[in-house]
Amino acid sequence: MNFFDSVVSAYRNFFNFSGRASRSEFWWFFLFCILLYLLTISISFEDLKSALSLAQSKDNDPSELVKVFFTSWIGMAFLITFIPQITLSVRRFHDIGKSGWWYVGLQIAPGLLPSIFIFELLSLMALFLFIFYMANEGDEDNFYGPNPLRKET
Repeated sequence: MNFFDSVVSAYRNFFNFSGRASRSEFWWFFLFCILLYLLTISISFEDLKSALSLAQSKDNDPSELVKVFFTSWIGMAFLITFIPQITLSVRRFHDIGKSGWWYVGLQIAPGLLPSIFIFELLSLMALFLFIFYMANEGDEDNFYGPNPLRKET
């Protein structure tokens, strides 16, 4: 799967948690997200910088920062890629024969842990385990469906 096809597939399967996603589909969409975030950060850098200085002058109200973030270009980019990233990751776990609940255990649960050294270490280990699983080659046909890279004849 190429860059354009993976982006189209991610948005076509916006709310599709079933099925499988190949490594190339996952990593091309990951690259798309990184490039989009870099572009939008460069566009909205000055706005975010001024909002941060304004929020620091006003008794550090975090709701003002959240509002400015989500109304900036980077916030919009985050919002339009958030759900496709989750569904694509779940389908990627399906490709290697694992349940989509692994995504919750490796990406969401570590973010809910308190900021204590041991929990931060566990979160870092979960991140590396997530990357390891995303880099694994998919199995042949499994419980979640046929191999997405198999050529139809």
